[in-house]
Amino acid sequence: MKIIPIAKAAAKAVCGSLTQTSKMPCKSMSLPTEACQTGYRMAQIPGSICSDCYADKGFYAMYANSIKPSQFARLDSVWLAMDSSDHAQAWVTGMVSLIGTDSYFRWHDSGDLQGLAHLELIASVCEATPDCEHWLPTREYAMVKEYIAKHGALPANLTIRLSAMYPDQPVKIPASIQGIAGITASNVHSKGQPVHGQSCNAPSQNGECRDCRLCWTDSVVSYALH
Repeated sequence: MKIIPIAKAAAKAVCGSLTQTSKMPCKSMSLPTEACQTGYRMAQIPGSICSDCYADKGFYAMYANSIKPSQFARLDSVWLAMDSSDHAQAWVTGMVSLIGTDSYFRWHDSGDLQGLAHLELIASVCEATPDCEHWLPTREYAMVKEYIAKHGALPANLTIRLSAMYPDQPVKIPASIQGIAGITASNVHSKGQPVHGQSCNAPSQNGECRDCRLCWTDSVVSYALH
């Protein structure tokens, strides 16, 4: 896909604005949790991580009147790009412009993948921004499997974290994608329970990543339940 740089104002008109959370050391893209697929089903199960989703409380809830419209606008842009090659070209070009020369980017501090075509769009953005490291957490294991079955590998600068469904139950990476470069897992541990993977540093750093970039590596990470 040929990328022709466009102004950030034009990029925002196509993709919506990016988000900058207080924790993260970089920009991210936020989608509404209402559009989660696996996450929506898991949210109906008491005790699951999604049943107490962090993206439905705290500042997300406090400023929902301004956050939600922006999230749904971004979602509309993704759906349009998934349905039309012309919109796909514009969306990828817009995202490349918005990321610019940044060294790190996180996909979906809220929300999740919408389908294989969505992951393919993200991969195109990654390929067009080789100097930026991308991190994508997801509970859409099947979509990741579908992408690998079709394409064989991820872009070298994309780390996909298959996210745990329940606290203290480590992710089991599906056999068909075990050993694929860039595919790893993230778990969640409750207080006093074993940590499966490297513990996230944020709780000891005022809830911030600061200079930690563990999530952009192949290491399994475990986050404290919150």
